[in-house]
Amino acid sequence: MDSVAMKELMEQLMQLLLLAAFIACGSCHAYQVPKATIKVNTPQGFEVSIADEPGITLFAFHGKLNAEMEDLSDQTWATDVVSSRNNRWTYHNRQQKLQLGDVLYYWTTVRYNGLDYHSYNQHYTVAQANLNNQSIDLQTQGGTDKSIVINGNPTINIFVS
Repeated sequence: MDSVAMKELMEQLMQLLLLAAFIACGSCHAYQVPKATIKVNTPQGFEVSIADEPGITLFAFHGKLNAEMEDLSDQTWATDVVSSRNNRWTYHNRQQKLQLGDVLYYWTTVRYNGLDYHSYNQHYTVAQANLNNQSIDLQTQGGTDKSIVINGNPTINIFVS
């Protein structure tokens, strides 16, 4: 085979490889990690969660309070959540007391269809409204969800008959 024929063969091979790569990536889509919901609990603790959806098999939370993370290993909390509950993937911290103005710096990972996707450089500032409200999620007889929000006093009594 002469050099001209070899060059044409190599060009055709490159075109086939590029076409194959284009077709393979054409069926792919860039998964967007859902924005995490932060819930401040009183008198202490917080929760970080995302909604469940088909394809998610892991949710990971990495966070630090009142100091930005210098690198991916610089964190106070690092937890993998391996199952959803009540249609949410939730990290529960029952120890940390959050104060007005505290900043929670964090990043999350979602394993979606076997691949890990990350949402880096996130932060959440604790506001007064987050410290005063408590909510209880109920399910009515008709199957719809209702929330009761309690402002102020975090102590309530519930009597079930």
